[in-house]
Amino acid sequence: MHIIAQINNINFGFVTLKLQLVTAQRKGEVVGAEWDEFDFKNARWTIPASKAKNGNNNIVPLSELALELLQELKTLSNGSKWLLPSPRGDKHIIPTAIDRALRNNINKFKDVKPFTPHDLRRTAASHMTALGVSRLVVSKLLNHVENSVTAIYDRHSYDKEKRAAVDAWSEKLKEITFSKVRVSE
Repeated sequence: MHIIAQINNINFGFVTLKLQLVTAQRKGEVVGAEWDEFDFKNARWTIPASKAKNGNNNIVPLSELALELLQELKTLSNGSKWLLPSPRGDKHIIPTAIDRALRNNINKFKDVKPFTPHDLRRTAASHMTALGVSRLVVSKLLNHVENSVTAIYDRHSYDKEKRAAVDAWSEKLKEITFSKVRVSE
């Protein structure tokens, strides 16, 4: 499915789905993001431990595609501290709003089987490993906890490796978008 080519509506729900696919981060982390978590100069997003599912900070490198999406969201957020502000006050939209937007609009896309926002994270991870990115690096990017003895001793940040992974994934997404090749199911 050439989903990115079809998700071109400028609204929070669809831009959020694109950002999830491009960054491989959790819906709740994207929805709950604040602008001060983003370092545009160094092209990275620091998800604080308090917002991460596993309770660990996660430094997410931002590709060109991610930065473009963030610029769209910056325009849409009208000066709010939230990446995705709620129309009902100074808080972010609720994560289920993304599910609802997807469910209510999935029929507008041609040849797209129903999917969930979490499927986009899985798609990103699968494509990165297919591109030759090691599972360890993908795991670090996804902010999964590694429960091995080696993990206790390995204090490497994997920042360079994560950057290479998101850049390779971004290039693949551009290829998919422009060639209209189907994203794996």
